[in-house]
Amino acid sequence: MATAGVTLACLLAALSGFFLPRVPAVWHMHLLSPGWMPHQLVKLLEFSNDIQVDLLAERPPRSHRDIAVVLITEHTLAELPYITPIDRRLIGRLVKSLDHLGVRAIGLDILFDQATEPNKDAELLERFKLTRATLVLGGADERTPLSAHRRAWQTGFLEKAGLSYGFFNLRYDVREAAQSHVIRNRAAPAPGSSFKMSFAETLARAAGAPVLPASRRIAWLRGAPGSDTFLVIDADAVLAAGEDPNGLLARTLEDQFNGRIALVGVDMLERDRHPTPLSAVEGGDMLGVMVHAQVLASLIDGRSLADLGHAGASALAGSATLLGFLLGWFSPRRGIVTTILMGAGIVGLMGVSVFILWQFKAIVPVAAIVAAFVGAAMVGRLARAYGFRE
Repeated sequence: MATAGVTLACLLAALSGFFLPRVPAVWHMHLLSPGWMPHQLVKLLEFSNDIQVDLLAERPPRSHRDIAVVLITEHTLAELPYITPIDRRLIGRLVKSLDHLGVRAIGLDILFDQATEPNKDAELLERFKLTRATLVLGGADERTPLSAHRRAWQTGFLEKAGLSYGFFNLRYDVREAAQSHVIRNRAAPAPGSSFKMSFAETLARAAGAPVLPASRRIAWLRGAPGSDTFLVIDADAVLAAGEDPNGLLARTLEDQFNGRIALVGVDMLERDRHPTPLSAVEGGDMLGVMVHAQVLASLIDGRSLADLGHAGASALAGSATLLGFLLGWFSPRRGIVTTILMGAGIVGLMGVSVFILWQFKAIVPVAAIVAAFVGAAMVGRLARAYGFRE
């Protein structure tokens, strides 16, 4: 009986090691959906990688040295007759002020897809030409629904500006159980698109970042206690500094901005907010411009995360299947003992996942590995009970 159990365990482990890494990631949570496990544990596995990424995210002692975020708020636009599209003269004033404050690059996370007042549109294009700092624009690529007129206007504006640009689209991965959208990766360009890189990638290249990593996983940062991840300044302060270039405020901001990359975005209620792995622990969604800042920071710093390689995933899947089947085959008939052993095995597998992420910056498909372990344990128990009666 023992020999038969070990033989079957090895065969099943070999099959699992071969096939499981080839199962699409979207099916990993479905492997647990038939109700094999308590709902709370399934939810924990669903969030497992996100929780690990959050808890093991780097925490620099101070705000990122190279990036500043400038936020246009409802207060910034309060005195203007309209808030969308954002007044082009205001954008031009922001660009001029940031240029005077000594930033080395400016990224405008603002969509230019329709005309406003003709003189202000022309003024903004002229301001772009006068700016010493590297300027990067963005736009909506073919995956974003836009009318033909608005898409044509965007294309014409970007051509007239003559600047580097990237797409704003943020990739969404779907959590298979909750069906909520979580940004975990840098978006890839659409096939055949005129947008060859994302907004953050284009800005990183323009700022002299090293070669972009092959893995599209985002290596997130968290602020240290009492410190923000990035220097964040209200656009009102930047505009005020531009009104008095020699004033105290301008000199203070110049010390903060000098040599940095400034990302300009919009912060309005319930607009452009996205769930990320950091949301799993901290709660709340992240502003779109902050997601771009996170991607930019990882590219500038040369930090990256990757999915566990095929060989590593096969080894883990095979090992989990082997252990699970042996547990089901040899465990006592009392259910409570088997349950305790399976719980310990699941905790052990999650511990291995944390260790691999911590030491090798690789994401383990925890749900698939645990599903292999639990499924193999059930198969082993049934095979012993009904297939090999003494």
